[in-house]
Amino acid sequence: MRNWVLAVALVALPGQAAAQSAKSCLTPPEAEALVTYALPSAVRAVTTKCSPLLPATTALAQSGPVIAARYQVDADKAWPVARVAFDKMSGLDLTKTLGEPAARGLIDAAFGAGMAEKVKPGDCSKIDRLVDILQPLPTHNMAMLITTLMELGTGDKQKKPPFKMCAAPNGGN
Repeated sequence: MRNWVLAVALVALPGQAAAQSAKSCLTPPEAEALVTYALPSAVRAVTTKCSPLLPATTALAQSGPVIAARYQVDADKAWPVARVAFDKMSGLDLTKTLGEPAARGLIDAAFGAGMAEKVKPGDCSKIDRLVDILQPLPTHNMAMLITTLMELGTGDKQKKPPFKMCAAPNGGN
């Protein structure tokens, strides 16, 4: 039964998220927590997809698992706020429906699969360069950088951000 619920939730998730995100927005702390939580899954997915295509001496091939492990510490701390952000964005309460471990597993798998799907083989060398440049950043700074870049990218109406961020009060921080 639980596997069936997981499958239905996974299938329903993209449509639910799109419908709900049009109605609600994430605050900067919620967005940063969600990105912080997603970082280890994203790094693992990119490392798995790109490492076979890159020389063994590249930053991603050598440091991807280490970076993911470092990000995981902060991702675990960000989980309570990230869960609220995910529920808000998706319109679902997966923790209540599935229980904490299953909800986390489903969200981790969704983030990893989503990232792996978006990465094209020709992008791997560029991603490796970004990993090399950005790997010294602490997790919080990386999350702030990503959410800020997403905010900047919302000016292009052709590209939909993964979630809607609430406008900052008084137009600033």
